[in-house]
Amino acid sequence: LVRCRNHPAKHSAKIKINMATVTAILAIDVGSSSIRCTAYEYQGARCLDGRVADCELDYSTAQLSSSQPRVTAMEGINHKISMPTIVPNKGHIRIQEVLSAIDECIDEVLSLLRQEEREEEKLGESSYQVVAIGFSTFVTSLVAVDICGDPVGESATLSYACNREDVVKECQILRDKLGPEKLHAMHQRTGAPLHPSYALPQLLAFYRNEENRAIASRIDKWKSISSICLHRWSGKLQLQMPISYSEASWTGMLNFRECYWDEEAAEIFQTCEGVCQYVYDEFNEDEIDLLPPLVDYDAALPFLIKGIPPHKGDGSVNDYWDRWPELRSSRVSLFLGVGDGAAANVGSKCGGFPTTGLDSHRIAVTVGTSAACRFVLPLTMHEPAHPPFRDISVPPGLFCYRIHRHQVLVGGALTDGGSVVEWARSLLNLHSDESFDACLEKVSEMYESHCTSPESSSPSGVTMIPFLSGERSTGFRGGAQGCISGMTRETTPAHIMYACLESVILRLGCVMKLVNEAGCSQFPEGQSATQGILVASGNALQQSSLWRQMLADCTSMDVVIDGDSSSEGTSRGVAMMVAGSLYQRELGCPLKTRNFEEPLLIVHKTEANAAAEEHWRTALTTQESLIDAVAPTWTNA
Repeated sequence: LVRCRNHPAKHSAKIKINMATVTAILAIDVGSSSIRCTAYEYQGARCLDGRVADCELDYSTAQLSSSQPRVTAMEGINHKISMPTIVPNKGHIRIQEVLSAIDECIDEVLSLLRQEEREEEKLGESSYQVVAIGFSTFVTSLVAVDICGDPVGESATLSYACNREDVVKECQILRDKLGPEKLHAMHQRTGAPLHPSYALPQLLAFYRNEENRAIASRIDKWKSISSICLHRWSGKLQLQMPISYSEASWTGMLNFRECYWDEEAAEIFQTCEGVCQYVYDEFNEDEIDLLPPLVDYDAALPFLIKGIPPHKGDGSVNDYWDRWPELRSSRVSLFLGVGDGAAANVGSKCGGFPTTGLDSHRIAVTVGTSAACRFVLPLTMHEPAHPPFRDISVPPGLFCYRIHRHQVLVGGALTDGGSVVEWARSLLNLHSDESFDACLEKVSEMYESHCTSPESSSPSGVTMIPFLSGERSTGFRGGAQGCISGMTRETTPAHIMYACLESVILRLGCVMKLVNEAGCSQFPEGQSATQGILVASGNALQQSSLWRQMLADCTSMDVVIDGDSSSEGTSRGVAMMVAGSLYQRELGCPLKTRNFEEPLLIVHKTEANAAAEEHWRTALTTQESLIDAVAPTWTNA
């Protein structure tokens, strides 16, 4: 097991760009319901007059400099494949389909770039040069690979969507073994509570299962999806491709303050009976090396900054050399993946934190298949928090993950967000857009008429617990399940759909309360923080004005949509993070900090309706009472 204190790779590699061409970054977004590749035009360290920007820029004031690198989505140069990438509840990743879809998305985007380039050449205008590829992936996600770096099978994959009974039992065994004090200490080190959605209990359940004995004996490493892709493209058969701090942090096994595998979590894993039984290291019987090395997402490693090589490590032809000629150049940099939540925050312009209480701190709210509320704090690895920021204490019910070596992400998440609506749509047979839209129209009318007269928690008293795939924030109860209560003969599909929408907003409201308190606690003593602002992202939230109004009313906070990130905030975040690293390499020196926020381009603002406050207070009380009533029936809750 890799237990050494890994240090960040040196970022001294410089790149030079031919300014006569349009430079492009390819951003790959691997989600739970789709995979997308988007091309972004990159404008780097050179100012409009051709001068190189000052390398002593300081972003600690949270203001965007005119010299900050820009990325702009290239119109029409993207490709999306809609597909379920995870098996619900089991949490297994459909890894072969995912890898094939990633390659296909790149195929299509490069083909579109070639077409665009031919059109530009006819007009005597610029050509295109791909300079980098970056990733975001759903997290937690780990995939077991063999000695050649190939996945050993779908059953040897882990994801955040796991709620299996055997994993829930492993959590309970660990809770009993560690006790409250050790569990709290581990939460403060890793930023993640003990829960079936994280890697440690899933790994223990996998290796204790005798049915996995044959496949376990073939495992050389557990890797991220992005690491597997880069290993395939590089053709380095024996190369130990690392995992980024960001992706590792979401496993719940990384010490986010120091950026090495947490020693206690590692000890529990490596001494698991199944690991000792199925794994043998002929070189060092005392160490079980199943977790990959750790570096930052933008580590300038030799095999990541020279494009795709023509040959594999064994001397055979690399198929990707002919397949993707645009990526042959030594100017092409390959980047490790970051967690989708980290990319979503950066892409929705919530990538910094105000240094005084005079400015509203931005909280990113994402509702896609899942849902989350998060904000960013500066915290350089190996260092305590610098004034005016305070040392981070991770609140119960929330997580704290590493974004990169200078920042962390604090927040909470729901496994089911937009998936609750999709489930209800299928259950209620609202397959056509017409029937679905008609149902939502009735729901909207119900809400408008009901929120000012809260006789019950919701119209007709229908209440839902939206834990269809288990519960994460804020309770993190293993084995949690969904429930609908209060149905009568008068209950209609619109009533059930209303309860589904309301239930997700109520849980987000609980997360938001903790997140807002955690954000406000970061302001120096004596400074009163202004009310935070919610920046919406994710298709489910951006496309539903009703859901945004519900969110504003439930939290008593304004909800805004930013024009630059309204389409694909996560993908944009990948491009922004890659651009920031390319920018540093062009300058040849690191920026002092990355605590900056881009100006918001607000295209829609939803203000809270004060008249609805009592309705949401009553609805939350009813939902919490229902959770308390049914929780004893959940396995090991």
